[in-house]
Amino acid sequence: MNYLSKTITALLLSCITLQAEDDFFRKARQANIDSENKIEKAYHAVSKILSEQKKTNHVKTATFKKLPLKTNHVKTTFTQLVPLLHPEISSTIDTSVYAKNIILSKDETIAYIADTRSGVQIVDTQKSKIINKLDTPGSAMDLEISEDQRYLFVADKDAGIQIIDIQNPNDTYIVGSLETLSDAKSIALSEDNRYLFVTNENSGLVIVDVQNKTKPRKIAHIRTKGYAEDIALSLDGKHAFIATGAFGLQVVDIRNITKPRTIAKLDTPDYAQGITLSKNANYAFIADNKSGMQIINLANLHSPKIVSSLKTQNQATSITLSNDQKTAYIADYESGMQVVDISNIYKPQLTHTLDTKSYAENIKLSKDSHKAYIADGWSGLVIVNI
Repeated sequence: MNYLSKTITALLLSCITLQAEDDFFRKARQANIDSENKIEKAYHAVSKILSEQKKTNHVKTATFKKLPLKTNHVKTTFTQLVPLLHPEISSTIDTSVYAKNIILSKDETIAYIADTRSGVQIVDTQKSKIINKLDTPGSAMDLEISEDQRYLFVADKDAGIQIIDIQNPNDTYIVGSLETLSDAKSIALSEDNRYLFVTNENSGLVIVDVQNKTKPRKIAHIRTKGYAEDIALSLDGKHAFIATGAFGLQVVDIRNITKPRTIAKLDTPDYAQGITLSKNANYAFIADNKSGMQIINLANLHSPKIVSSLKTQNQATSITLSNDQKTAYIADYESGMQVVDISNIYKPQLTHTLDTKSYAENIKLSKDSHKAYIADGWSGLVIVNI
């Protein structure tokens, strides 16, 4: 074969190679981001073709590294795309209205969904199906389960709180209720299960004695500077940490349960709407809307300080930590679930992301951190293998 023939052959093989790559990226662009497995399959198919061509023709193939791939929410390169494929949706359970929050039973066989206007949806996680529904007077926003697994507490927006008997998940009913000062947004149950802490949007924090489930009673109230959006309690029961919207974090001393008092405030860059504490309560993780995740050092409760942050793709609404405290799972609204390495608290790094069909509002993890349960707005409950 003369020089010209060899040159033409090499050029043709290169064109075939580039065409194969073009086909791959065309398929990737056309694929819906919810169907990431299709992209992965396309990648493996093209890799096989290119590998065979390289072996038989000894032609240098083009690299993927500089070719851009645009998805619905993020512009990235192929080499950045690979780790984003890791979490996989195993099932989706459509709820009646809008899944806002979720809590799991101790054995993780039952998931209770705060489904806003439709109340509480009860899901058998083994069979991935709804087994019961209980309408509530208001709009279910948040949930807590008593230690003995007998009662479910619901922040029911304009209807205050509802206490539900869940001893038999197939036959549930409301046993007690209490109107709070304004819209009940989120709740936290004290370690001894005696008190329920309720964030009341524009009127602050209400503390409720729930020892008598049929007659809960308000025992204290403290105002917050901004809208009281979410709450977390220290394990020792001495302090409450409140996400107060435009005004960031508010730290409240609750050692005297009838006379709570604010001991510190810390503004955050955007709108604090979710809060989670590390197990040792040394750090607070704030879901700060468009500014993403803010990590706050609580070593000095009277002077908390932001030590690091990570901007997410959309709007961070809530944060859940893995059992080993090395990973943060962020519900990022339109962008689904963001997985962040926090092993170095001062340098959090995004490692994976998984877009969901609707709006990721809240995430709960299995005890072994192998499954994530996402309250995904209009699409209901999404169960993810991680």
